[in-house]
Amino acid sequence: MTQRTTDMRPFATLFFCFPLLMSAQSLVGTMPQPRTALLEEFTALNCGNCPAAHAVANGLAVQHGEALTIIAVHGGSLANPSAGQPDFRTMDGTALWSAFGVNFQPQGMVNRQGLQQAGGWSASVSGVLAQTSPVNIGVSSLYDANAQVLNVMVELYYTAAPDAAEDRIHVALTEDHVIGWQTDYVNGNHAAYDHRHALRDLLTPVAGDPVLTTTMGTFVQRSYSLAVDPSWDIGNASIVAFVGDAGGVVHQVRSVDADGGFTTSVADVVTETSALGRAFPVPAMDVVHFTVGARPVARRVQLHDATGRMVLGQVIPAGQGIISIPVSALPDGLYFASLPGGPARRVVVAR
Repeated sequence: MTQRTTDMRPFATLFFCFPLLMSAQSLVGTMPQPRTALLEEFTALNCGNCPAAHAVANGLAVQHGEALTIIAVHGGSLANPSAGQPDFRTMDGTALWSAFGVNFQPQGMVNRQGLQQAGGWSASVSGVLAQTSPVNIGVSSLYDANAQVLNVMVELYYTAAPDAAEDRIHVALTEDHVIGWQTDYVNGNHAAYDHRHALRDLLTPVAGDPVLTTTMGTFVQRSYSLAVDPSWDIGNASIVAFVGDAGGVVHQVRSVDADGGFTTSVADVVTETSALGRAFPVPAMDVVHFTVGARPVARRVQLHDATGRMVLGQVIPAGQGIISIPVSALPDGLYFASLPGGPARRVVVAR
């Protein structure tokens, strides 16, 4: 069974109330957005009825795209691997099974609104997606290959006050396309089954990381880290971040690639002469480049770190359509570049 390697406390916690430091905030939008759906699927590699439920979950993922995120939580006695079989058990998975009273598989929860068998998932997902969330969530993740550590930033923006006074942030690491044994009563057992969305670890406590200020206009920024097991394929891994009330019901969920993934805020889709294009390459080592709407006057681009501190400024000559910024002197990490009056663009520096 996987042992926890993460410090369960966020290594940095920052709170801002709009409009303070909103120039640095770019992972999350500030306009009301629909709820997104989280399906936590309770499963096991020796569960012969589970492949049929996997097919339902994967079909819903194709149907709903980024609006649906799946976490496969392996547990129970049928998750105990035999020799040569992958071990998907985790301490967090066991705790989740216990917390939600899971006593058989396959079952699942959509936005933590009660256990259901696979036949009920589609209607529950559709119901969630028809609602508006009181809070938007954004997330970025960067893997430090030298230290074998994931660094994750989560941002919240409250567009309305939720019903409950306290919310919780949850952050999980999942791994996709793990090939190994799966018992299947219908189609015959599989020696090389494609296991999807397997929970590997939580970066937050099982109960979540409390958010005590949830009034409309509140901006919350939290950072987390996780030591990564070298047996996991970080190229197939995702960070799943979601926020819900203290009672468990999920408001919104987002999933990004574990290495260099990030969400896009509403501001990021603005295209105008005050906006930078997306940064390239990703990640940047020595120099980062942007396209920019040409204007007949010089402008100044600024680069901020994740706390909002300006670390670099550079003048763009009049009429120039591509700019290059040296980043060789900056530590590895996540930065934000912007022009006056324009949205911020994420810059990932990694070597």
